[in-house]
Order: sequence, then C-alpha cells, then structure tokens
Amino acid sequence: MGRNKKESTQMDEKTPSGMAMESRIKPEPLETAGKGISVYSDMQIGFLCTTPFHYYLFDPVKKLLSNSNYVLVESNPRQYRSAREFFRDRHVFDAVENPQVIKDFDVLVCPFLMPLVYKENQEKIFVRMVYGLSKATWNYGWWNMLFDEFLVYGNYDAKILSFYGPTVKIGNPKFDDWFNGNVEPYPVEPNKKTILYLPTYDDLSTLSWVLPVLSKMAENFNVILKTHHGTNASELKKVFSRVEILGGDVDILPLLASADVVVSDYSGAIFDAILAEKPLVLADIPGAETFPSTTPSSLEHVVRNYALHTSDQALLRDYIVQALEEDPYLEKRKEVAQEWFAVRDGTSGQRAAQAIVNAQKDQREEKRFVQKALLTSTEFNKDLYKKKAERFLGKYFSWL
Repeated sequence: MGRNKKESTQMDEKTPSGMAMESRIKPEPLETAGKGISVYSDMQIGFLCTTPFHYYLFDPVKKLLSNSNYVLVESNPRQYRSAREFFRDRHVFDAVENPQVIKDFDVLVCPFLMPLVYKENQEKIFVRMVYGLSKATWNYGWWNMLFDEFLVYGNYDAKILSFYGPTVKIGNPKFDDWFNGNVEPYPVEPNKKTILYLPTYDDLSTLSWVLPVLSKMAENFNVILKTHHGTNASELKKVFSRVEILGGDVDILPLLASADVVVSDYSGAIFDAILAEKPLVLADIPGAETFPSTTPSSLEHVVRNYALHTSDQALLRDYIVQALEEDPYLEKRKEVAQEWFAVRDGTSGQRAAQAIVNAQKDQREEKRFVQKALLTSTEFNKDLYKKKAERFLGKYFSWL
C-alpha cells in the first residue's frame, strides 16, 4: 500500500475546528533512541490511540520506526476532546474526523481491538501491543482472535495469547528510559517521603475509601494520585485539595522515580510498580475476584500473595508506614517478575519495532474461519454499534 498515498486528515492548530488539515503521509526522519538504533520499513505503520495513555505506551517504539504515525481513533466525546488536545503538537492523524486516513496504512498497532476500525480495514496487518497484565477476562478475551501478531511482556502473557496467534516477547517498552537511566524524578518536597496512589477505575477502583485515608496522611507525606485515564481527575481535585491529583495525560515514570511506596488496587499499574522494584501496598475490595472483568486466577489477584494488602482503612495506613520502612515481599516480587517481564535491559522498544516491521497477516485457514464467525457474532456487533455512536458523538459533539 505504502506506494499510493491518499489524502489524509491530520491535526493542526491553525484550522477553524482546531483539528484538520489536508496533507499527505510522509516518511518522518529517522529518530534514534537511547542506543542510537532505528528501524526502517517501506510500509506505513499507524499507532492507534484513544487516550494520552497510549502515547506513553507507543512512543518508545514509534520513535524508532520510519514511516510511522499516531492515529487518533474512536473514543467517547470526553476522552476524544482530551486526547485531541494532548496530541495537537504530536503529529497525529485524526480518524474520528476523517476515518479514511487509516486507509493509508499497511500495519495498525493497537492496545486492544477497535471493532469499527477492524471492520473497515480487515485486509491490513493488525498487531496488538500489550499494555498490562491485569483483568484477564477482558485482556485475553475473544477479540484477540482478530489480531495477526502480539507483542507481549513475557512468558505469562505469551503462553495465553499464543492461543490466538504468534507472540513476540519484548518486555515493556515504556520502561526503556527507566532502565537506560533517562528518567527525571517528579518534583516533590524533599524532606517528606512520597506515597504514589495508582488506582484503576469503575467497579474495581478503591478511590472511594483509599483517598480519604491518603488525604489525612498528606499532613506528613507527599501524596500523589495519578488517576486512571478513564477517570475524571478534575472532580476529585475539588474535594481532596491536600493530595496532588494528576490525570491520565501524565507520564508515570517520573512519578515512580519519586515514589517511596506505591499504593494500588486492581490496576495494571501494579506491574509498573513491580517492574520499578518499588515497595507496594494493595487496597482490596471484598469479593472482587467474582467481578465480570476479572477472574480469581488473574494476576491482579495472584499478586496479592506477594504484597501487603487489606480492605481496612486503619490497616492500610499501617501497611503503608510499614512498607516505607521495609516491604517484606519486595524480594519475592523481584523473583516472580522474571516470569512476567522477559526483557529488562532498555531494548524493548527496539525489539517491538523490529517485530512490527516483520509482522505478517495470519492467513491460517482455521483462524480465518473463526474470524468470519466472530464478525457476525452478537458480541462483536454490539461493540461495533457502540463505537459507531462514539465516532459520531466525538466528531459532532466533542464540545459537550
């Protein structure tokens, strides 16, 4: 495809809508990362994003690849408005404004299935780049069958996702700067220890009972809350003024560099803290293992065998203080992390870039048969219609 390029819509701050300008996809100058490595491909590669979170996921890989661009795709109006603003100066193509821009790409790299994009572009190579190890029921669900290749963290997710197609163990590219010593700590008051709270959202979030505890502790500690990208941080700021509350558009690595202890619940950020080898305390929700998005064998539950955890407010405070002195499970987590993360040497981005360039369409007859069946399933079409509605609302009602 990369030979005949069509007209594309790209974000530009000078347009009346604040978004679109007519342009052609042009190969970007090769950029080099920490080790001066770049990967060239004559294919056009699109990194599909719905939130700023995906920028931090993909950037360590994209900057190594020629002919690659960010593409902003379907999301609800609030997320679309936030992402549009975040990506304004980051060379992104807006497929909500103009879905045809995706036709210019040969390979589409996604954090998860975007059903509307897939339905309209089935002939392209779809690569899934894993971004977390939690919520197994969703993370390893049926929709993975529609991908051609998987870029995974390590042995654990490789074993599961290999059921759906070829996997490449790359580690977590987001941490390349961490392992290469290129992360500047987030500024905090130096004479206080720092508590970093990284909750998930929706029914598995512990914000309602953990944040009041941390707000009281803010008298003696630096307390930072980085919200999940699905959470509206502005509303929390009105109530918990003593806690520094940051949104999903903030890079997690500087926060981890400043943290003396991490508090989480069932978030994938648990495993960021483990990779960073930080003291860890987990907040529980009784019965959470029965919730629809998870399962008792999912790692956010298994990891509780290797961490202080509680659903009691008083005990949570005590555990945080204890972990600040000495985390009794830290060394054990370092051991199990070897199974979860195959690469921890700052080369994950390079490995991912090379895997994307080498990716091929999975043409196995059995898989194509199952894919066709899935495209007519009630579950797929339910998601499809939802995304059609979100695209419409994002395009015409993003001001809401």
